[in-house]
Amino acid sequence: MSRFLAITLVLVGLSAFSIQPAEAGSKFYSHWWWSSHWKNQDFIPYYDNGTEPHDTQWDNKEWHPTDWITMNGGSGQDLINRWYTAKIIDSQSYDNDIPVLDVGINFYHLSGYDKSRVMQTVNYVYQITEKSPRMFYLRDPQTDQIIGYFGSDGLILQ
Repeated sequence: MSRFLAITLVLVGLSAFSIQPAEAGSKFYSHWWWSSHWKNQDFIPYYDNGTEPHDTQWDNKEWHPTDWITMNGGSGQDLINRWYTAKIIDSQSYDNDIPVLDVGINFYHLSGYDKSRVMQTVNYVYQITEKSPRMFYLRDPQTDQIIGYFGSDGLILQ
């Protein structure tokens, strides 16, 4: 039994010296890739690649708020309610008899065209510029600062 124990201890001791920490092998470092790297990489990315944007549905200037309302399949108020849920619009109020629209955090993620189109749709649904003072302010509720207005000239951001 002692001989078996001695052999086991020797083997365990030897194996402890042969265990080495894991190391990553050397990597190919170059600014150039070998030709086989590019094989079978003929995919087209989903995101904009600068020359072929994936969404060109609203790229022309012939647009009207009813386009989005119809596409939404409901009323203008239903679409605006979805913008509240999506945090594009935060709340509505009045400041010295001037309508104020608090924008949500996701308003800032919209393109310039879409920011303007959102405000055109809000105006279309509520007919704000048809009544005095014929404009409404946009306010950032985080900073409580006016960031622009929408009037007869369209959306003006500061």
